[in-house]
Order: sequence, then C-alpha cells, then structure tokens
Amino acid sequence: MWGDARISLYVDDDEQVNVQTADDVARRALVLWAVVLRADGYDWEKSRNILTDNNLLSYLSPQEQAYMDDPEPDQDTSLGFVWRLESLWVMLWALERLPDLPWPSSMCDVPLLGKTMKEAEADPEFIKNARLLPTRTLLDAQDLSMKILWAIRDAYIKELCIPQDFDWRNESDTPVSLCPMVGVVEQRNHALNWLVNFMDPLNWDEVDTPT
Repeated sequence: MWGDARISLYVDDDEQVNVQTADDVARRALVLWAVVLRADGYDWEKSRNILTDNNLLSYLSPQEQAYMDDPEPDQDTSLGFVWRLESLWVMLWALERLPDLPWPSSMCDVPLLGKTMKEAEADPEFIKNARLLPTRTLLDAQDLSMKILWAIRDAYIKELCIPQDFDWRNESDTPVSLCPMVGVVEQRNHALNWLVNFMDPLNWDEVDTPT
C-alpha cells in the first residue's frame, strides 16, 4: 500500500516520547483558532481578544505573531493560515473534544469544529481541565499520517498519480499537485509531530515533517 516495503519510517516508542502537556495543547488549540478566524476574515480585534482574554499572546509562534500584527496581510498568507483548521482538528481530537480522527479523504467538519471551539472559548476551565488521549494513540496516528505523507511525496517525485481519497484500493487518477486532500495530510502530520515533540522543535513553526 505504501510503495517500497524496504522504506522504514521512524516513530518513537511510547516510553521515549515526551508529549506536549494537555494544557499546552489546549493553549495551542485556542491560538490556532484565533489565527484561523483572523485569516478567514473575522474581525481582527475579536480574534485577538481570544488571545488576550486567555493570556496567550506569548504562545504565538513567530510566524503567527507577524501575521496577527500585520494590519493588511496578503491573501496567500491568509489562505495558508486557514489551512490550519486541519491542524486544529487534530488538537481537538487529541484533547478528546472530537470523537475520532477519520481517514483524510475529506476536509474537516468546519461547523462541528467551530461549535466545539465556541464552547471552548466560553469555558473558563478549558485549559485547566484539558486532558490528552494516551500516548500510544497519538503515536499510532502519527505513524499512519507519516506513511500517507511519504506515499504522497514518493508519488510526486516519481510523477505518479494518487487516489483522491487516499484509498489505494481505488484507481490512482489524480496528480499530486491537484489533490486537495494533500493539504489535509500535511497539516495533520505537522500537528501530530508537534504533539509528540518529534525531533524536539523549538516552536510550532519549526516542526519538521520528513519522510
């Protein structure tokens, strides 16, 4: 399913992983939410208030800080931050706020995500009461996401097509560059690697997604 069976992608064992703390994952979820809202055209002051009300300005990554400080960000930059909805979905799943992390054959359920984050915004104990799924569950999701991303990048290098829904039982008929679900996998992989501190990134911007 994943191409050359000789390729081995490395994921740490449970006891070797120092996952992010539950409260920091909750903070990252709120930061992503504020930035995504601003990127999607939400009022700048209101989106920034999410950060100030929860004492989260210091948790912005350098790129997020620059974006939130820019009074007139360009459209391409904003679009890139809107994609972080897919990373936010992973955070909420890891925090047991969403029931599952489905196969990446479609984009996330934005109405459900928005409803969940509105509830989180209104909950003064959201960060304090945060809890994470077991480390093994996070690592299993990271392992699967990494393998899917490897298959995508391998197809891109070899100029092959992929199935649009990433179901390799179906015909591979979509060029990698034209498959919108690639962005979903990239965002999930970034979020999962951050969750398990893969390669000890300095901050959210520095997360590596090698394959």
